[in-house]
Amino acid sequence: MITTNKIQLTAYSYFKILLTIYLKKRWWFIILIWILALLMISKEQKGSYENFFIFFAIIYPISLVLRFWMYANSKDNKLFLLERYFDIYEDKLVGILNDGTDSTIKIDHFIRILELQNIYLLYVSKYQFIFITKDSFKTKEDRTWFEQKIVSKIKK
Repeated sequence: MITTNKIQLTAYSYFKILLTIYLKKRWWFIILIWILALLMISKEQKGSYENFFIFFAIIYPISLVLRFWMYANSKDNKLFLLERYFDIYEDKLVGILNDGTDSTIKIDHFIRILELQNIYLLYVSKYQFIFITKDSFKTKEDRTWFEQKIVSKIKK
């Protein structure tokens, strides 16, 4: 068993995580929209369809960023942004929130893991995840143990 240091996401770091997840999955869609818009801009005669698509290519990424920003800063995410630490066993993960609440999840219930630059996202459903920052481990040995015992189980 290992215990992590206390960690807490800010609304801004949550926003960056959400945006990164989206771009990892849908980067090709944004690029496709921009390429098509550039092709339509180069046309000499543009109809209403081309003008709408060019407008869409500009507005869609902006609205996407605004949507993620509003979601990350929503007061409904108060629980997600509370300070917490984890007790990690070979067969379960126990999250203890700053307010005294705890939650236990069996390792077998995690469906996948996504490793970002400085964070592990352990998914319990298609869109819901638990985050553990890489710098929350007290020692390098704890992080290595986590990767060998937990990450390898979830990836299988």
